[in-house]
Amino acid sequence: MSHAGAGAVRRAAPFGRRFREHAAPGATGVRPRPNWRPAGRLKSAGVAGSNPVGRVCTSSPNPERPRAAAGRLEKLENTTRPVRLFSLNRPRQFDARARRKLSLALYLALTWGCLWPNSDWAQTPGRSSGAATNRVLLIFSEARDLPGNVMMEQAARGAMLANTTNRIEFFSESMDASRFSTPQHDQLFQAYIRENYGAHNLDLIVMFMGRSFLLAQELAAPGMPPVPALAVVVNDLELPDLPGGRKFAGLVQRFDVRGTVEFILQLQPQTRRVVVVGGTAPADQAVLASIADTARSVEGVRFDYWTNRPLNEVYQAATLLPQDTVILLGTVLRDAAGEPSYTTHVVQTLAPLASVPVYVLGNSLIGSGAVGGTVVDFENLGASVGKLASRLLAGTPISRISLQVRSNGIPMADWRALQRWHIESRRLPANCVVLYRPHSLWEEHGYLFLAIGLGFLAQAVTIAALLIQRRRNREAEAEILRQRTELAHASRVSMMGQLASALTHELNQPLGAILRNAEAAEVYLQSERPDLKEVQAILADIRRDDKRAGDVIDRMRSLFKRQKLVLANLDMRDLLEDTIAMVRPDAAARQIHLKVVVPPDLPAAQGDRVHVQQVLFNLIFNAMDALVGVPDPRRSLTVEAAGTKHGNVQISVRDCGAGIAPEHAARIFEPFFTTKSNGMGMGLAISKTIVEAHGGEIWMRSCAMEGTTFTFLLPPAGGDKVRPGDLPPSLQAN
Repeated sequence: MSHAGAGAVRRAAPFGRRFREHAAPGATGVRPRPNWRPAGRLKSAGVAGSNPVGRVCTSSPNPERPRAAAGRLEKLENTTRPVRLFSLNRPRQFDARARRKLSLALYLALTWGCLWPNSDWAQTPGRSSGAATNRVLLIFSEARDLPGNVMMEQAARGAMLANTTNRIEFFSESMDASRFSTPQHDQLFQAYIRENYGAHNLDLIVMFMGRSFLLAQELAAPGMPPVPALAVVVNDLELPDLPGGRKFAGLVQRFDVRGTVEFILQLQPQTRRVVVVGGTAPADQAVLASIADTARSVEGVRFDYWTNRPLNEVYQAATLLPQDTVILLGTVLRDAAGEPSYTTHVVQTLAPLASVPVYVLGNSLIGSGAVGGTVVDFENLGASVGKLASRLLAGTPISRISLQVRSNGIPMADWRALQRWHIESRRLPANCVVLYRPHSLWEEHGYLFLAIGLGFLAQAVTIAALLIQRRRNREAEAEILRQRTELAHASRVSMMGQLASALTHELNQPLGAILRNAEAAEVYLQSERPDLKEVQAILADIRRDDKRAGDVIDRMRSLFKRQKLVLANLDMRDLLEDTIAMVRPDAAARQIHLKVVVPPDLPAAQGDRVHVQQVLFNLIFNAMDALVGVPDPRRSLTVEAAGTKHGNVQISVRDCGAGIAPEHAARIFEPFFTTKSNGMGMGLAISKTIVEAHGGEIWMRSCAMEGTTFTFLLPPAGGDKVRPGDLPPSLQAN
């Protein structure tokens, strides 16, 4: 393995197989290790038969592996798979094809070296290839794959790599003192460390200890490499004296028993009994002593100690505990039978079976069913020792690194266990770390949901504003339409004032005829033999004159009504005849020659009868007013209607007056613009609005000597808009 990388790791095989070569022949007292097994078939190299190089030893099995793998491990322990190596002394194994492959590989390697002579494949980013290399040995008093040891090792390595620019080469060893606790084993371990690492020029040794301080005492013994050593201790034992007057340097973490008891009572204030489960090892007894000291200061809660019971009895009894009881699990490094044990195994079995919540002292035990506690944070502990190690690697003397003793823990809880035991999360301390809590979508994507909500809110506000504006626009349009209708009605009433004399003449004629016919009928009836046929003829004349007077009144009434625009098919010939009949008396009074040109085949148009008549009245009366001052022989007005080639109906009103000045022509249809001294300026504006409401167009053409012509188009019957082919070029461009 290359050591060029910053995190390069040399994992030596557990010393158990290798250091036995240093024992004297025939030495006794060495406990056999049945768990040593071959590593299996290697991919590139191996041995045939009994070649010792082909057997690779691996570390002892993880005591915390699931039981499902136990059978497979035992089967592997008794299996040996020899692997054959190629022998370069056997030519038939190195044929022409193999030589070609080897030549190609060598050619590629040489090419790479020529093109990139300074490349370093194992170089870690941020660390130059010329940086110094530090060698650090990590030694565990127990199996290094225990959860707590794994957490501390990873955190320590990460902290050391983060605080230096040098390359670091890590070595790791495990003493496994819980299963191999004989003096001979300790001597072999010392010899193994001394001879295997004496020539490696180690810069630092980091010791991870839990059950005892034996590892520190062995590394401080005479003859061991004089390398600075940091200790990481997690137990409640008293610190012993080291050989040679050496002092401990590093971190000692005590269990926060008082904090855990307070944690229990805060989560379950109804607790009246605490069952303490612990082991019989010295480290276990130290933890039990700390629990007993804390129990004496807690009132109203009884502490029962299940320390001398076999674990099987503990598991069975835990299933029958009452509801006001909890279990506090200390450390179980040796059970009541004196056999080595692991606390992780105990909690994995006890927590699922117990009828009450289980509380623990280390965060490596959370996740197997325990509720939690004020626990030792192994990751934080490993990071802290990693920072101390970085100071030593940077050149700080070991004498300036003091021993730090910590007794405070961190409140931690398993969310799943809280839900299982119906413990309210609001009872947790404010600084409690909650593990395995499922995050809601709001917690994971709250900002995204907030942005989307704000977007929808902005859209909703915009849509609401648009709807309000639309409603206001419609209300404004309705108000404008109402005012326009009122103004059109007022214009019609004003025109009726102008037609008063004509109306008097129109009504006087039929009424006078009725009177004379009635008198004649009376004379005939006074004779002895009245002529009944003549009387019948007189009555027919009276009926005809009465209908004539009624038609005049009906026409006047229709003009005075307030009504909305109602489009229908209009007989334009009939509409023009009625309109001309109403304005002819006024034209005669003004001595104006009124000429009407209407073809017999004039097509029907789409429109409202009353409003179209109003347009005609406005145009005819404006033409009559334009003829004031014109000599009598030239005083004429022409109303002409015709169908266009595109199917529209075109109506023109032409006078022979003085015309409209060019500067006034552009504004002639604007509201309140007039060229008459007594005009309101609304007649033509209303006429333009009415024509456009019909889907038509109106325009004007004026010449100074020929007069003015107003023309408007109406769509054909059934149409909603005029066809643009009949419009003048100025309107077609618009």
